[in-house]
Amino acid sequence: MKLKLQLLSLCFIFCIFMMSAPVNAEKNNIFESYDNTRVIYGYLENGVTYIPIGEIWRQFGNQLSFDVNEQKIFFSTNQGAITLGFQSAIGEINGETITLSNPTKKIQNTVYASVRDVAKLFNIKFDHLDKSMMELLLDTKKLLIHIKPITSAYLYHPKKIDVIMYHHFDPNRSDSLTVTPERFREHLDKLIQAGYETITEEDLYQYKTNAHYKLPKKPLLITIDDGYANNYSIAYPMLKEKGLRATIYIITSYRGKQPGFSRHFTWEEAKEMYDSGVINIESHTHDLHYYVQQGKKQKAAILARNANEDERSYKNRILNDLKTSRDLIRQHVGKESIALSYPYGVYDKTVIQLAKEAGFKLHVTIKTDKNLRDGNPVIYRVNAHGDYSGEQLVSVLNS
Repeated sequence: MKLKLQLLSLCFIFCIFMMSAPVNAEKNNIFESYDNTRVIYGYLENGVTYIPIGEIWRQFGNQLSFDVNEQKIFFSTNQGAITLGFQSAIGEINGETITLSNPTKKIQNTVYASVRDVAKLFNIKFDHLDKSMMELLLDTKKLLIHIKPITSAYLYHPKKIDVIMYHHFDPNRSDSLTVTPERFREHLDKLIQAGYETITEEDLYQYKTNAHYKLPKKPLLITIDDGYANNYSIAYPMLKEKGLRATIYIITSYRGKQPGFSRHFTWEEAKEMYDSGVINIESHTHDLHYYVQQGKKQKAAILARNANEDERSYKNRILNDLKTSRDLIRQHVGKESIALSYPYGVYDKTVIQLAKEAGFKLHVTIKTDKNLRDGNPVIYRVNAHGDYSGEQLVSVLNS
């Protein structure tokens, strides 16, 4: 009898383990097997794979330096000093001239070299995991590289930029504000198949204000509002796996808290996501994401004047909130927030002016329209509805 009870206990523990395994496996991802501190992107052009040699050398923990005037990059290796030129097939090893099989490329101030040249010069081994991923091995360290088509490089002047919006990710719910993990993966796969490449708010601002700024051939900005914990546990790993970027607009006063039904991710998790290069962090105000009851109507807090509050006091209160959100993002994440997503998408001329005074350059709404190279700082978005198939989402963007 005692033996039977022991066997039953062991079976019970095994069943619990097996039930929990998929949950743990879902949180794990391929990056845990690699030494990447950030996601690295390479480009495929005419059968040649180019990788960002400086970034890779740094992530392997080695030394390098640049000379912008001479247009050269210098590496310290076990073989000695290696010098490569920008946009050049000529280099040096310990002062002796060498010729690369393909000239290096300079894209957005980053120098790329063909993976075969890199392997030969730096004694790095490489292996293609599939068409879109490659691993590099140097000594005991491994790096994972996402390989993109050359159309994803910053070489083009697109006519418009599409921006899509998410909020919640939930395995058991799907509606206008909530997407299941399976549907989110379908969205990402179809967007990739359609040729979209993700960018950041900094890219979008430059596109709006600099006629010479270049982007991928088909740029897309993926945005997520509020900063829920499921953004960290579900969306972030999936974006990382797919080699895509996104921005999360956070309510800064909610970090690590549960003000309603859903918990928000912590500042530490925000920093981790930002440092990975996958997630950009921007503002959704500090503490203005709620409605105020005024008579029989409700009004968004960012537009509502408190009882007995004059116009000057109202402006100071809103301005201080917006400045606080930027200060906290700078303090905890280490970046200057340039974009403000307005709660419920509402704003007026006064709020726009206050946001500018607070330091925001882009004003993000929930309205749908085209984002053009026109200097307009207001950003329009398409809601990625949880009931949209991947094909439907792409169709909405193309309409």
